[in-house]
Amino acid sequence: MGFLFILIFFNFFISSSFAYKLFIISFPDNYGKVKKEKIFHIGAAEPAFGFIYDLKPPEKFFLLSPDKKQTKITLFRTKYDDKALNIKRIGYKIQLIPETKGDYYICIESDYFLTRDLKLVKSFAKVPFHVEIEKGWENLCGFDLEIKPYTRPYGFTNKGIFWGQVLYNGKPLPNVTVEFERFSPVFLSLEDLPKDSYGEINYPYLRKTVKTNKEGFFVVSLEEPGWWVLTIKRSAGTKTLGNSFYPVEIANHFWIYVFPSSK
Repeated sequence: MGFLFILIFFNFFISSSFAYKLFIISFPDNYGKVKKEKIFHIGAAEPAFGFIYDLKPPEKFFLLSPDKKQTKITLFRTKYDDKALNIKRIGYKIQLIPETKGDYYICIESDYFLTRDLKLVKSFAKVPFHVEIEKGWENLCGFDLEIKPYTRPYGFTNKGIFWGQVLYNGKPLPNVTVEFERFSPVFLSLEDLPKDSYGEINYPYLRKTVKTNKEGFFVVSLEEPGWWVLTIKRSAGTKTLGNSFYPVEIANHFWIYVFPSSK
């Protein structure tokens, strides 16, 4: 009965499009030291709800150095616990040993996947990896759709303010929605989810949104400690899969870590 309830909850309350977010996170934060190993975890999730999905091998992935050089990285297959359904999910991890100081980016491009509402989605994701000195955090992975940081994207504490710009093919994208949400470290059951005054799930609390201005700029407030993801989406024509044409959507996920406030 509990399993059936979770499936109903998943199908009707979580995501009508069944479009996961590609995550790249590390623990306890995304700081590193020269010649010291750092592990990043890669997978697919509905971050605000703690749902974990299987992830097909990404189509493209690389490490961007502080000097804008791309380096091939190796993905090691691993498994993550899906607490909602009590099963193992396929994901990956990266083991990095930086040789120089500065700000790196892990850049990942997923393969296309077909959502429940028959839309082909390709996801781009990136996360900064700060190694000792501030150098190169404004660099871009070169995705078709990307967020350019104008605030240094690390070193935040509660209620930190992030200022960014959305670019599509290198040009500012006006009047587009930027969604931002915190990665729940645990699966949230229906009883655990925040409710509004009518007892309904408070989706605006879980997933906040802002709009870009005419130059593509936006500002968000990262209110709690932990991992946050900023997401933008855009239609991108159609694509053939098998014998059918499907609408294409591209999405970009920018991961930012927020430290707890010091006492």
